[in-house]
Amino acid sequence: GSLFKRSDISNGVSINIPFKAELTEQKSSYLSCVALGGGPLIRSAEDHVLDLYRRSDACYQANQKIGNKEDGSDETVYKMGMIVFWEGTVSEEGGRTRTLHAQHHTFIQAPLLPNPTQMLSLCLSYQGKWVTDFKRSPLLPVTVTLNMTNCYKGPVTVIVNANTTAGRSEGQKVPDTLPFIWSGMVRHRLELMDHVTTSIDLTAIFTQPGVYNINQISVEVEGEGGVLVPQVLHSVPLLRVDTL
Repeated sequence: GSLFKRSDISNGVSINIPFKAELTEQKSSYLSCVALGGGPLIRSAEDHVLDLYRRSDACYQANQKIGNKEDGSDETVYKMGMIVFWEGTVSEEGGRTRTLHAQHHTFIQAPLLPNPTQMLSLCLSYQGKWVTDFKRSPLLPVTVTLNMTNCYKGPVTVIVNANTTAGRSEGQKVPDTLPFIWSGMVRHRLELMDHVTTSIDLTAIFTQPGVYNINQISVEVEGEGGVLVPQVLHSVPLLRVDTL
């Protein structure tokens, strides 16, 4: 994929950017482009971009098979090559400056652990850093969007419960942070067809500065006989609130 630096993201601020890879016209690979800044977006599928990438060590590693299966591949390993475009200004002798454009290649490999009970792909979207004057306004409302995609082979009934004591699946560790409250409609029940994505807007209320864990949401799928199957939200960045 293609990545651009977004100027409004400072150090220490995390954001969630969901993206989807699509099969190329040649049906040889999956590509996705993610824009992290302004300016024209260079597509990963362009010939001059792919030509440089295919000559890189990252492409070589991504195409290597791990031979612990009979067919020479390992379906439990997730592999991805990344193309990162960057721009820099260089000062030369005589006071002249030049703008350099380049692309960097890297390779990511991680174990892919299938979970037969995880039927939904979940992602929280929200602004990760806030600055407010609590003396002027004692309450800070923040919109948190829960994005859900049904990865199951059929329709499912989803139950969302947003509260600070919401239950989470066993083994899901949540760091201790300052308490906050959810406002408005905190419980939702909806039908989600297979391979369909939907979203729910929730409102979190903060009353003091600090670092907060937003993962206080219970998402469950109603199974056969009314049995509720917990769904896990992974890697939720902390939210930071500063005061003036």
